[in-house]
Amino acid sequence: MQKTNTYTLTNCTILTVDGSDRFFPRGRMTIEGNQILRVGHEHEIPLAGEVVDLGGGLVLPGLVNTHTHSHSSLFKNQADDLTLMDWLNKAMWPMEAHLNAQRAAAATALSCMEYIASGITTYCDQFYFAEAIAPVASKSGLRCMLGTTIFEKPSVETEDTFAAAIAFVEHWLGREEETLVYPCLGPHAPYSVSAEQFVRAAEFCRKHDVLLHTHISETQDENDQIFAKYGKTPTQWLERLGVLENHVLAAHSIHLDEADMRIYAKRNIHASYNPVSNLKLVSGRMPYRALREHGVQVSIGTDGAQSNNSMDLLRDLRTGALIQKLAENDATLFNAREMVRLATIEGAVALRLDGQIGSLEPGKRADFIVLDTKSPRLVPLHRESLSNLYSTVAYSACGADMRDMAVNGKWVMKDREILTMDCDSVRNDAQEASEYLVLHSARA
Repeated sequence: MQKTNTYTLTNCTILTVDGSDRFFPRGRMTIEGNQILRVGHEHEIPLAGEVVDLGGGLVLPGLVNTHTHSHSSLFKNQADDLTLMDWLNKAMWPMEAHLNAQRAAAATALSCMEYIASGITTYCDQFYFAEAIAPVASKSGLRCMLGTTIFEKPSVETEDTFAAAIAFVEHWLGREEETLVYPCLGPHAPYSVSAEQFVRAAEFCRKHDVLLHTHISETQDENDQIFAKYGKTPTQWLERLGVLENHVLAAHSIHLDEADMRIYAKRNIHASYNPVSNLKLVSGRMPYRALREHGVQVSIGTDGAQSNNSMDLLRDLRTGALIQKLAENDATLFNAREMVRLATIEGAVALRLDGQIGSLEPGKRADFIVLDTKSPRLVPLHRESLSNLYSTVAYSACGADMRDMAVNGKWVMKDREILTMDCDSVRNDAQEASEYLVLHSARA
């Protein structure tokens, strides 16, 4: 951890990812408290406070993962190579039935450890047991947008998921500066939440000005179910209910028609692209080009480890861009700059945190990561070329290249050592919890 309230990063290359695409091949950045005080060329920025020599590292804003389920780290590698319904009915739900607050907390700690190691400084989460997992997220030092999942049916946590979700938001709202936990509501999806619950959730979010985080049109089956029941697509049904008049983050957003995309643009709905999860479960491909042409803002997420196995957002970013290029038969689509922005500033916009994070600018919070430029994946690195820096991050780097991380000005990882968690205990607790779930779900 830094020894003083002010420190200056030196001997580094800085990629700001701001609107002007500034970069500093030999840069310095001064942090005062939790904010960026100055950023620029080394000859422009005087040394202040502790001097931190980054050994030539590449500094950029922390990555923002806009859709995940942190409890599911206990489920990874237990349900692969299955169709969606077999995956849910034969693996996910039987294991989930044996979760409790303690096991959910153990899973969240493991996910946070992987987020840190992969360069994710902010993540948007949705699941039960929010009261148990929020302190874990806070202690990890990461920023977390946490939505308690609302289901029409009872959950493993409670008979009344709506009441539990409301209680969580009311308990944690207003403590974001202290905890870095931003509470929100997570009505699961149109096929699993009633119209009444969606309307009540929307009204609560509107009253308290919090995010509504849901899944929309992840599969064609979902669309077919909703159309058979209401005669509308999921997006059009939610629009009719007035739900989309809120700040909405919609995970997946794959099976959208033209009318849906116009609604997304009209209501400023933010779509979280989850390419690896969608590939693994053969859910489909987000219509990225069409969404962008409609003016819809897109960010990127990993989804949960149960349908991804890894929380390496840079790996997912590269995969997501490549499949869009192939599908559209356009190698110029989704360029490196756009890719990096998707995982940083666009994620911040999706969470309405872009005034605080997502780029490295004076006055913003000091959420940054440092890539190890000695990694063979990052060599050769042409520090004087903006396009080369963006391409290096977008196409060559991966989570394993993360060396250092700070969130809100505090070091969370230094020289690949995670400073905010007892990693041995986290691994042991997660292993024990996962073994319990696998054993007991097999008996069911």
